[in-house]
Parts: sequence; C-alpha cells; structure tokens
Amino acid sequence: MEKERRRTPRIMFSLPVSASGVDEQGRLFEATGRTITLNRHGARVQLSHLLKPGQILHVVNQLNEAEADFRVVGPISPPLERVGEWGIECLREDTNIWDIHFPPLAEEADARALLECRACQTLALQPLSLVEVEVLETAGLLSNPCPHCEATTPWGYPQRTFEAESKTYQAATAADGETAPLDADRRNAPRKPAQLPARLRNYYGEAEIVQTENNSPEGLCFVSNREYLIGQGILVVCPFQAGNEKPELRARIVREGLAGSPAQRLYGARYERATL
Repeated sequence: MEKERRRTPRIMFSLPVSASGVDEQGRLFEATGRTITLNRHGARVQLSHLLKPGQILHVVNQLNEAEADFRVVGPISPPLERVGEWGIECLREDTNIWDIHFPPLAEEADARALLECRACQTLALQPLSLVEVEVLETAGLLSNPCPHCEATTPWGYPQRTFEAESKTYQAATAADGETAPLDADRRNAPRKPAQLPARLRNYYGEAEIVQTENNSPEGLCFVSNREYLIGQGILVVCPFQAGNEKPELRARIVREGLAGSPAQRLYGARYERATL
C-alpha cells in the first residue's frame, strides 16, 4: 500500500490467508496465499489467482479465522506462473483481522518492532527508542503497557511461528482445477519483524541510512532507493545511532525484489560473520 493511502504503519509480516470472490466471467473462485506486508487497514498479498483492480475479495486470516471484505487496489508485481502480488484495502475502517495493534502513522519513533505481550500474547507494532532496542536485543524483554491486560507487562519478540512460507500454499480456479504453488523462501534463523535504522556502506565508501523490514542473526532485509547488485559486498551497522556506532559487519546482497514503490527496491543481505 502506498504511504499516502496508509493510515497506520505497515510491517513486513507473513500470515496465511484465504481469499474468495467472483472473477470476470462470473465464476466463483477460492485461493490461498499469504500476506507480505500489512497494516491495520490493508495488506500486500501473494495469491495464486489473477485479480483485477476494484474487485471485492472475502479474506480470511487462517490463524484466527477472522474475516472481512477487501477491495483490490491494484497489482504490485507482475504475475509469474499465475502467482502475483496485489495491494488490498479493507472496506470497513473499524475492522482489523490481523490481531495486531498498530500505532498511528504520525507517531514519530526511532524504530518499530512487532512485539508480543508475555502475559496475554497480544501482538502490537510498538514504537521504540534506540535505547529500548538495545535493551530488547540484550535482555530480550521490555516492560510496556498492555491495552488488553490494562497493566504494565513484559514484551518480547513473538514466540509463535507465523511464517506461511513453511508450507506450500496452492489454489485452484473453478475453470480448470490447475494449481500453482506459492514461493517458499526458507531460512535457518527466525526473522524479527523490526523496523530499525541501519547504515550501509559500499566498498567505495558511499553510505546511506535505511530502515530494515526485518532482521535475524543471519542478515537483514531493507528498502533502498539505490541500486545494489546480487553478490555485492556491503558494510552494515544495525541498529545505527549517530555518535554511538557499533562495529561494521560485512554482508553480501543475496536477494532483490519489489518494494511497492517504483523508486524503491527491497533487498536481502546475509552477514559474512566478519567484524571490522
């Protein structure tokens, strides 16, 4: 979803979903897939069924069985083997099927992370200071107010596994019954859904500050206006704070994709375990 259309921050997070609707020939269809990014009012979804802008979908979150009607805003990437990515927007502003609390978009923060209340398992995309990020990375927990518990409780990264990529989701159209698997991108270490400031520097000394989409002990995912090449080496400081820099880590670009904006690309980088 484009920033001007969003009313709450979005986060890269994979949840299994199913969608049903009526195609251009008036035939009913059902498809399963996953979210790629989401906010309170919409999502970027990957489905193995071709969609059209303005089309109405009935979407079900397969983890909690919450459901709502969404409008297809438009395609985000071209379909490959009948699998594509689309932006969708919930038709009801008071409906949130993701079971995640989102702060207002205007709320300023050094960083944001998807955290889980250890008392009631509520999920919330929480704004954080860089000091709180450091405490979270070292101690593993923060003490914050919980809207569900109505008390201050310990919060940490989600302990539950949400990745839809651990399965192969397939869908069949009513016309021919053919199936097309959604892509799977497996990793050894779980990714932390956190938007942290990071400084990247190439081997020519050119540097930029970016925001991560998620990170793990193996690497990070980030969005940039610059062009990076697969296999390119970079130096990373994450999280980055001016005047309080951590050592740079060597990393290599291993993945590239669409970021939802023509001017931006989504990159994945893997650490090479070399500290300078």
